[in-house]
Amino acid sequence: MPDELNLIGILAIGLGLACLFGYICQRLKVSPILGYLVAGYIIGPNFPGFVADLYISEQMANIGVTLLMFAVGLNFDWKDLSSVKKVVLPGAFLLSIVSITAGILLSTALNESFQAGLVIGLAICVSSTVVIVRVLADQHLLSTAQGHLVVGWTIVEDLISVLGLILLPTLVSTSLTGESPVLRIISSFGTVAIKLATLGLVVYFVGEKLIDRILKTIARTRSHELFTLAILASVFLIAVGSSYLFGVSIAIGAFIAGTVVGKTAMSHQAAANALPMRDAFAVIFFLSVGMLFNPIAVGNNFPLFFGILAILLLLRPLLSFFFLKFLKYPTNIAFTVALAISQIGEYSFILAEEGSRLQILPDNAYDILVACAFISIVINPFLFQFFKPLLNHTDNTPTEESTILTNPDSLSSSFLPRAVIIGFGPVGKIAAQVLQGRYNILIIDQNIDTVATFNEKGIHTLFGDATQLLILERAQLDNVELVVITTPNAVITQHIIRIVQQINPRCQLIARTHFVKDTEQFGDLPLVCDEETAATKMEELIQEYLADRE
Repeated sequence: MPDELNLIGILAIGLGLACLFGYICQRLKVSPILGYLVAGYIIGPNFPGFVADLYISEQMANIGVTLLMFAVGLNFDWKDLSSVKKVVLPGAFLLSIVSITAGILLSTALNESFQAGLVIGLAICVSSTVVIVRVLADQHLLSTAQGHLVVGWTIVEDLISVLGLILLPTLVSTSLTGESPVLRIISSFGTVAIKLATLGLVVYFVGEKLIDRILKTIARTRSHELFTLAILASVFLIAVGSSYLFGVSIAIGAFIAGTVVGKTAMSHQAAANALPMRDAFAVIFFLSVGMLFNPIAVGNNFPLFFGILAILLLLRPLLSFFFLKFLKYPTNIAFTVALAISQIGEYSFILAEEGSRLQILPDNAYDILVACAFISIVINPFLFQFFKPLLNHTDNTPTEESTILTNPDSLSSSFLPRAVIIGFGPVGKIAAQVLQGRYNILIIDQNIDTVATFNEKGIHTLFGDATQLLILERAQLDNVELVVITTPNAVITQHIIRIVQQINPRCQLIARTHFVKDTEQFGDLPLVCDEETAATKMEELIQEYLADRE
């Protein structure tokens, strides 16, 4: 295939096969991730036929990782991590130390060097956030107590791995030259700490206000195109800037960008705009993993392959499970964390590539790590299905942290029934005045100034386009009694009605349309027609005029 068609070939053949095998897996009631991995293997260099360009695939996969980590950051509240810091900090640190030690012992047992074992240990001590988020989302666990705990756990793992990646050249060079490593390690560690502290200060004292101001300015244009562009620009500028200036991974930079945007009033609309691109590029990530799979390498080095799998599928899950049970966490949370971290992914490849570049990994070790990632990612969704009864089991004595995280997105605990008003112009304001005091009201509007003003007053508001499913899902319509749609556009109103009825067919709807000719499309739905209202008002005014003349 000509070079200029490489990208098109990946999108056409790769995504086509991913869709086909993903559909087959969905019909077989298994995770579509398996289908994406198989599709990647088929278009990879280790399978006959069309071979996709691995470099281009990896670049697109990096985009998927960036967008997915941004989405994770959007929904991540540092308060959640703070509430479980007594668990995730020691837990992730202990598990990382054990994983690194196990990698070193396995390597030395197979007559490989200490340095090679260190790289292998670092590579297997970090789980794939991409896989975790997708599997938890498939199991409807991402927004639960265990979902937040898992995300917090993996964030700490990622930070430990970033530190290991930065310090790896220093550790290797000092051990190879025989010089005392203590001073160089302390110096490198200090440099990393200063960079991370500077990054935090820049992002949260400068970047947060700057991003909020930029997004508000763009949001006032009411242009979806410009708003999406502003979101993407913010994500990649922060991610790439963090990587080049402060040495963290692009994935961590994207996560930081998500947490920054997540603090703004535009966070839900940002998530809605980024979602389609995130899903498409996340599929390409799984394709790229499948393309790297080389079964021949496994056959040439069974001891290393099965040793790493034993650490991933037995040692790490068991240790994390018993650690959480020791802290008296519920069984379902302990099992979720244990299963979620029983795989490796994108960051493990980066660490393995660094080890290969430093010429300390043995032959085929990179291929073995990729194979273990492939197998563990394939097995992970099946483990969640197999242990699903235990994941849904709840102990009677939840911990304080799990109670805090049970429903972090709850909009209100008010005893009043809930009502949603979509559009907050003059008509929406009248509706709010009538409902106030009788309903707990949520306002959805695309005017960022309106949203910001009412947020400051403590009134529930949501910035976003109500024609997008994600925005209405954020409004938690499943427990709403009344939805008032004030937009006069019949096409937009009908689209919103379809989504609302899909989410909650029991709620009462009151809508508005501009033209009389559109009223028939709404059937028996309570409806305000601007033309009819104007005609009635005009008739009243003319009758008053005629009465005055008489």
